[in-house]
Amino acid sequence: MGADAAAIVSSMLQNMTAAIDELEVAMAVGDLDHATQAAHRCRNDALMLGAQELLSALTDLEAATRGADESGATAALARVSQVWPPTRDELAASSNPP
Repeated sequence: MGADAAAIVSSMLQNMTAAIDELEVAMAVGDLDHATQAAHRCRNDALMLGAQELLSALTDLEAATRGADESGATAALARVSQVWPPTRDELAASSNPP
């Protein structure tokens, strides 16, 4: 599955990057509904890829936005922002094998 798996991971990485970008914008403007949707989409990909720390942060963020808990959502977004760069880098490396 080598090349196929790398292509799948690459596609999911692009989807996750777009969802996190949307999530950050939605949170910046206080659009909790849009943030919920973006977090949910990204969470599904994180689950499929086994990105546990990101999955946990996104789960907390989704729960907070669904509950209209702005302070909880802000704290969860900070965790997403912390764990996303190393997760993204690891996924990028796995989608571009030597």
